Amino acid sequence: MHLPSRTAWSLLLSLISLGTVADAADSGIIEVDLLFPRNETYAPTEWMPFVFSIRNGELSKYISPLIEYRGWNTSDFGQNGFSYTHDNIKWANWSSQDPYFVHNFRNDLRSEGTWRLDWKVFYVSCNERWKNLQSVGDPVLVNMTSRSITFTIKEGGQAVDLVAATANDKTCSDESIAAINITGKTQSVPHREELPDNTCAVVGSPEPSASPCQVKVDSAVAASMTASLRAKLCDPLRTLNPPADCPEDSAAQRLAVAGVVCLAAAAGIIGFLA
Repeated sequence: MHLPSRTAWSLLLSLISLGTVADAADSGIIEVDLLFPRNETYAPTEWMPFVFSIRNGELSKYISPLIEYRGWNTSDFGQNGFSYTHDNIKWANWSSQDPYFVHNFRNDLRSEGTWRLDWKVFYVSCNERWKNLQSVGDPVLVNMTSRSITFTIKEGGQAVDLVAATANDKTCSDESIAAINITGKTQSVPHREELPDNTCAVVGSPEPSASPCQVKVDSAVAASMTASLRAKLCDPLRTLNPPADCPEDSAAQRLAVAGVVCLAAAAGIIGFLA
């Protein structure tokens, strides 16, 4: 079948535009910091926070960043290990705050010992060698920056305090920061679900230098993180055994959820709620 000349010309232009590098308005350095924990000794705590910050996060639009970390107690040969992935960062409302804070609490780090934490930042960038659909390889590259720190949990150690920890700029190292150079150039690529507007960013190499320990957690941010943990613990849809001091409305919600589950079980439809 022959395409009309105008349609054929439009298709040809679209294929030519794929892989064309264009200048974009935004360029700069994205900095990802591990704010907590640091290379310190902490007293055992029920909920251990893991906090990252992302500076210049608005530049992340075309790189779809992801933070992953894995930790283990080196004192017991890694038997008490854990891992977590912040895979929803690409949907963040970057304009709401800068730096943008990413956090998670864990309750499985109560045993004493030296803990190792490996953390990684994954992101995508343009493959500048890819020019069109006939090019060899993938138009988008997956990149990874890896860092590692150690910290200790021991009776008599300092209490977990995000405000005090980040106020001390002498307790972190180059292993607490990763930087990405956004050049300001973009490139059109075939449909990619992880990239808005089917556009990737050209990332500069090598990794730029950056100064760790610049981001601080103030009392308002720390309180917000604690409040989010409490809200999660008191949510009957997310926690099986919420704390006894949760608000009364949470208790009522628990009873309501329990009632729905009982009715569903009686009706033989419990599988639909799983």
